[in-house]
Amino acid sequence: MNEVKAFIRKRKAEEVIDGLEAEGFCCMTLLDVMGLGRMSDPDKAQLSVTIAERFSDIAKLVVVCSKEHTNKVIDIIQARARSGQPGDGIIYVTPVSKAVHIRTGDRSDNFLQTN
Repeated sequence: MNEVKAFIRKRKAEEVIDGLEAEGFCCMTLLDVMGLGRMSDPDKAQLSVTIAERFSDIAKLVVVCSKEHTNKVIDIIQARARSGQPGDGIIYVTPVSKAVHIRTGDRSDNFLQTN
């Protein structure tokens, strides 16, 4: 299993989710986050009084999938999130050694989405 984390522009989030759902990936998490550093879009960046840095509103999308589906998830995110401008985002992939379904206690991969 792998966890695919993508930091993308908020305005691209719905397009990315639609692309993933169209390919059978239904289960994901979307978080509202602030990006600092080179990933920030200079045209959309704002000055934060509390952080005293430039930040951009971005979305963090998390998908846990089988190793076999990882490249497909990455390809969908990259194709749908890309605008060609600086600040399009970044994708990280992290191995998941164990997952436990809270309600059932299932510790297998059976509850992973199958595309």
